[in-house]
Amino acid sequence: MSSGWLTKIKNVASYALIIAVGLGLGLGAKQGWQWYNQVPAYVDINTQAHFEKTNNKVVIYTTQWCPYCKKAKEYLTENNIAFTERDIEQGDAATDELYSSIDLAGVPKIVIGNRIINGFNQSLLATELTKHNLL
Repeated sequence: MSSGWLTKIKNVASYALIIAVGLGLGLGAKQGWQWYNQVPAYVDINTQAHFEKTNNKVVIYTTQWCPYCKKAKEYLTENNIAFTERDIEQGDAATDELYSSIDLAGVPKIVIGNRIINGFNQSLLATELTKHNLL
């Protein structure tokens, strides 16, 4: 091989390496950002205030337009579990204050015992309901 071809091969390999490293860094940064911003499946906090004006053992924070809120309510209803629904868009100041105390955005938020489940996670919901002798 002549030195001209060898130089071209080295240049192409160098560019390919630079592109591969750049793509790797970009994908790694994206995955890292998603990991950093992920919402936990649940939080354990003192939830006593959420149950003060209800006799039900499950409280769910919802909106009317949320499909996961509807699925969560359907699941609870199908399993004959009484719950208190609090619509965060149509609620009063007390509802706003309780929802804000959760300190995580989004709906549904399902409060059972001292645990708040983020979103509709049927297996986690079933586990919590079973743990509290509700399912």
